[in-house]
Amino acid sequence: MIQRDQLESRYAGRAAFVERLLGVFVHTYAAVPGELRQAVESGDSVGVARLAHLIKGSAGNIMDHNLLALARKTEQATREMRPESMGLALDLADALDLTLAGIGT
Repeated sequence: MIQRDQLESRYAGRAAFVERLLGVFVHTYAAVPGELRQAVESGDSVGVARLAHLIKGSAGNIMDHNLLALARKTEQATREMRPESMGLALDLADALDLTLAGIGT
């Protein structure tokens, strides 16, 4: 969940920039939940790690601490080839879906 108060504080006085940032996030990541699920289905751990890494950076930019933490955990588990990595990737896809839906409201 995006911490809007922190986001607005971080970019104080730049409301138009915040809206543009969120719009770019939605445009950039709209297809990523499906890409994550497809990577899991095909067993593509490299793809999962890459997507988790991208999400991690952007989640920090929009102040979504939960998404950031889950992306970090997913990336690390995948790079370490831990058995829970693909389940975490599916959780990350769901969390990203929720973030995207929340931006639209």
